[in-house]
Amino acid sequence: MGASVRRLSWLCAALAFAPTAGADRRGRTKVTVWASSPGTASYGGLTYGGYAPTTGAMITEHREITVGGNEVRLAGVAATLDPASIQLRDLTDPASTITEQRFVAAATTPTEIMHRHVGDSITVVTSKGEVSGILRSIDEQALVLEVGTGDQRRLQVMRRDGYVQDVRLPPGTGVDKPSLVWRIASKKPGKHDVELTYRADGMSWTADYLAVLDEAGTSMDFSAWATVRNATGATFDNAELTLVSGGNAGPLSLTFNPYGGPTRTASAAAVPVRYPIATPVRLGAGQSVQVELLPAKQKAKSRPVITYEAMPDPSPGFQAYPNTDCNQFNGVGMGTGRAELAVELEVATKDALPEGRVRTFRRKGDRLEVVSEDQLRSSAGLARIRLVPDADIVGERKAVACTYDERAHTVVEKIEVKIQNNSRRTAEVVVREFAWRWPVWRLEAEDSKSGRSGAQTLEYRAKVPAHGKKTVTYSVVYTW
Repeated sequence: MGASVRRLSWLCAALAFAPTAGADRRGRTKVTVWASSPGTASYGGLTYGGYAPTTGAMITEHREITVGGNEVRLAGVAATLDPASIQLRDLTDPASTITEQRFVAAATTPTEIMHRHVGDSITVVTSKGEVSGILRSIDEQALVLEVGTGDQRRLQVMRRDGYVQDVRLPPGTGVDKPSLVWRIASKKPGKHDVELTYRADGMSWTADYLAVLDEAGTSMDFSAWATVRNATGATFDNAELTLVSGGNAGPLSLTFNPYGGPTRTASAAAVPVRYPIATPVRLGAGQSVQVELLPAKQKAKSRPVITYEAMPDPSPGFQAYPNTDCNQFNGVGMGTGRAELAVELEVATKDALPEGRVRTFRRKGDRLEVVSEDQLRSSAGLARIRLVPDADIVGERKAVACTYDERAHTVVEKIEVKIQNNSRRTAEVVVREFAWRWPVWRLEAEDSKSGRSGAQTLEYRAKVPAHGKKTVTYSVVYTW
């Protein structure tokens, strides 16, 4: 199942991002990179049983080839490309057809490089001088060179253990690099402009955030950066870069139904979010580069808030199979939960910011003091940074009702969360709840309006008076 889902996922992605017929004939290289997925290898997690979420990049390049010979070779493509994802579009002759396609991996040793020049004219430098001829064979001990012409043509075996001092190969062939080789049938021989699109593994990105609070704690400087890592083996200069985050399976989130029934449409909250980078980027082979994800904010107003979680998020363990045990996390022995003081900042986004670390500092006179390093919490238009635990807010969570219908493949659960404020002032509390049993779910009812800060995360805002209490109730339906 996993392999077929991944292939279908990338096929749909390739169609979605394939350039249109009206595109510029010699446009800039386009690279679309999906964010690294968090590890969920626990029992029932997304990677349990060997399934790996689709990651990597879709790459579109514009190249020039010469059509008319036996083969057409394009060198310098990604070493990690998926040959099944290749789409070659001839812009000079749209009627041309491809009769054969091969991917040739890079040569990594001197012997491999020279082996690819068998049949080419080379020059061998020996202790007795230079010898030119056609390379006929090569191994670790010797090479065989065809020298002379006509009746004087002969094979000369040269040892490589000191006799051969240097080998000069023909320039510009690129056979040592990862290459794509085609046989193309065209009625227009000569130079052709082509557009090449393919998927490659080894390209990923992560988000990093920096927050600097002022001394009073009422405003902050906030910046968001993306670190792009290129381990494809190829370099992409002046690339038009788009970063994509969200979703459980990269470019297309396909929900697997372990019970064989119809697959339901996943929650809209899991739809990937695109972040186009404004300026061209050089993605060097084996290198990392940081790009600005959002415009930096200076002295932006921040406000304090208290976050409350009755339990850690268990949803990563239930991405491959739904949880149907109504006795699990039903309130028995769960304790009073965890409350933390945080600061919130408005950001100019329609969606939640990508998951990533935020490093928080505070100005103290003319120096900066470290406050925390944590995962950023975000929802649409809002970034939240946790600072320290809060002992005044406690609570309890319990399942008021839970019904598992084996025939209908549903779980209907009603949850009640009670918050108690033990301090002497009113507290604004954000109650974070998780629709953890299965990624496909919907709210059936709630006593106050919730917000989404993740595909399976609900947030309820409540003002809890001093020494007062507040109750949040909601019902959720899981289907598979």
